[in-house]
Amino acid sequence: MSSQAAAAGRSAGDISPPPPGAWRGYLAVAAAVAIWASWIVITRVQVASIPPSDVALLRFVVPALVLAPVWLKRGLVPRGQPLGALAVMAVGWGGPFVMLISKGLETVPASLFGPMVPATLPLLVAIFDRVMNGVPVRGMRLLGLVLIATSIALIVGPAFARADAGFLAGAPYLVCAACGWTAFTLAYRSTTLTGLEATAYVSLYSTPLLIVVALVSGSALPEATLEEWVFYVTFQGLLAGVISVAAFGYAVRALGVAKTSAWTSLVPMGAAIGGWAWLGEHPGPLGWAAVCAACLGVAAVNGAFQALTARRA
Repeated sequence: MSSQAAAAGRSAGDISPPPPGAWRGYLAVAAAVAIWASWIVITRVQVASIPPSDVALLRFVVPALVLAPVWLKRGLVPRGQPLGALAVMAVGWGGPFVMLISKGLETVPASLFGPMVPATLPLLVAIFDRVMNGVPVRGMRLLGLVLIATSIALIVGPAFARADAGFLAGAPYLVCAACGWTAFTLAYRSTTLTGLEATAYVSLYSTPLLIVVALVSGSALPEATLEEWVFYVTFQGLLAGVISVAAFGYAVRALGVAKTSAWTSLVPMGAAIGGWAWLGEHPGPLGWAAVCAACLGVAAVNGAFQALTARRA
């Protein structure tokens, strides 16, 4: 999902009509969104049998190897890129990020992940920009942020009221992950890396740390069956780690940043539907309301409604 953060960090008012052959771009971004939503559900399933460090190891070792031509060509440290930003990116969206997500999903339903993490990203970025850079927040973007804040309140408020031990135990990990993802997004702005290049270096820098963690704390992967290994590597490493990023990047080139980013608003709904259909999770009326508010909020922040308005005009 680094490309989603990258798009948030480099958003632009791209509302031009789609070029010929844009259907390929829509197909690509639909595939990326489907993979990201599925990743939330599948990770929630996997943390029941393997520790968060194993999930993170699978998530980054495979992309580090597959994308080796990227970092071999540009060097272990890409020239002209700020070292501080690279370090923040590796921590914010690297191994610690996935371990925090995995730990949180041990007790937080997949349906509530969307409002807690992907939807929180644009809210935290906007707060940083307003406080540190004085960037005004108005219009549809302000409405989107209000919807996102509402979605969070619809989840957190009832959880505190009913003393939901599982949610309250897992939510702090997800909040920390959202903060790390925000740091990645802000750091990414100061680089000239593409989404795929950023993924290559974050994966490369995360791999040694995750190997050490696995050696020190132990790993359940040696006991996994061949079928489990194939599934882990295919989904966590290839689909979530490489193909979704490549698909999103292709969609950005084909459709533009604004149109492509608007599609990311579907991730919370996709995760909620997946959790309901696959895991039997029932968010309840307030949970579904929170998911809908998060989707609309992310869409508004990413300019989906401005694009529709401009097209009609």
